[in-house]
Amino acid sequence: MAVAGALFALAGCGQSTDDVFSNLNGNGSSGSPEATAPASDARPETPPDAPPNYADNSRVRRPGEMSARDEKRAEHEATEVERALEELRRDGRIGPAAVRPLLTRLSAPAHVAVEELRTGTGTGADKAEGSAFGIWIGGTACVTGSVNRTRAQAHANGHYPETGCLPPAPTH
Repeated sequence: MAVAGALFALAGCGQSTDDVFSNLNGNGSSGSPEATAPASDARPETPPDAPPNYADNSRVRRPGEMSARDEKRAEHEATEVERALEELRRDGRIGPAAVRPLLTRLSAPAHVAVEELRTGTGTGADKAEGSAFGIWIGGTACVTGSVNRTRAQAHANGHYPETGCLPPAPTH
């Protein structure tokens, strides 16, 4: 009986279930006269078919802006890196032990991160044959890419908010 009383108290005493749970995702009215549309338009736009808060929740997957100078350097570096990685790929040398020294030599003194390529999502992602990498260019840009048995790729992009120049692991 105590549990039922607690649930009744928590449920909004006299409000219908629809009213109590209407604002769990921020879409409904809280019942107060002051409840209006969000005050800030600073949030990224959500695609029309996306769930609530998709833009906020997926922000870590989108790279930041690059300065014009860093972008130009990163695009040039990406072309050189992709060409060199293609040679390694043709030789069948695609693991981090082969890729790291090449990228370090090409990109010095830039910071270089190389890891095993992964497939799947989240922390349960499986290792795949190949390497993923990120190279820091200036203060705002990266060269990010991967190499596997069939393809070498490199492209310029901004830093990822939580992971720097390595793309975040895919999630559900």
